[in-house]
Amino acid sequence: MLQWVLGGPLGIGLGLIIARILPPRVGYWLAGLLTSRVVKTRGVMYRNLRCNLAHVMPHLDAETLDNLAARGMRHAGRTYYDMLRARIRDYVEDRVLVEVAKDAWETTLEAGRDDRGLVLVGPHVSNYDLVSQWMAAHGVEMQALSLTSPGWGGKVVNSIRRHRGIVMTPISMASLRSALERLETGGVIVTGADRPASMDDDLLPFFEDPAPMPTGHIRLALRANARVQVVSCHQDEEGVYHLVLSPLLEMEEMGDREETVRHNALRVLAIMEERIRAFPDQWLMFVPVWPQDAEPEVST
Repeated sequence: MLQWVLGGPLGIGLGLIIARILPPRVGYWLAGLLTSRVVKTRGVMYRNLRCNLAHVMPHLDAETLDNLAARGMRHAGRTYYDMLRARIRDYVEDRVLVEVAKDAWETTLEAGRDDRGLVLVGPHVSNYDLVSQWMAAHGVEMQALSLTSPGWGGKVVNSIRRHRGIVMTPISMASLRSALERLETGGVIVTGADRPASMDDDLLPFFEDPAPMPTGHIRLALRANARVQVVSCHQDEEGVYHLVLSPLLEMEEMGDREETVRHNALRVLAIMEERIRAFPDQWLMFVPVWPQDAEPEVST
């Protein structure tokens, strides 16, 4: 029940109201209270997160893994509060605590304005929503490819993203054609690539275990002769979100098309693995990534 409240439209709507009226100290306390309840009851979000982290940090004992997942849940509460509290003018006027290396940011801005397309792709580490909205407010016009059938909570969050300057398009043939046209005219698209979009996705080694991982970002980049850049963020102890941008990746041609797709997808996954390993307690992946970890459905 608590999972439904937190992830549903009621929870998101209340979160928006609470984040706007409560000061950070109180907001963080309340977020911590709610996420601690999920940890205590071993809710499905916590269980999924813990299973995923076991692949990232396989050497950890059970107690340490429990604590790592609990820290991840608490961090998730803070990120939702920060994202829901921020308004467009907060991003524009730099009242949101985001830092990025100047040279890397200028490279991204230039790539987003030239006549070649740019595919931004990243893992769900820390406040990925907040930094993408910060990027949109600072001059990166982007189309986001999102899940085809998001839940109610996802629909509400997509509405927030749309309001804050990101063109939201659930993955479909029409949205993929739109993304390709955008890339071919020098535009920018953004998507996540550290979770299955479908269990029919290509099996690729992710933290050494095969998982169905999306490759659409690579296929689009190849068709449009676009570059790929891995985007991630993490939060430091002072509460600052650090936006980390990889060098621009040119797609490398291999023997045939599928081999080329796999090769370049693995290049991107390797960078994302590095970012996730650096901040495992900030990897907010609440759905099963590896098929063997999915819980069986219980018929009623």
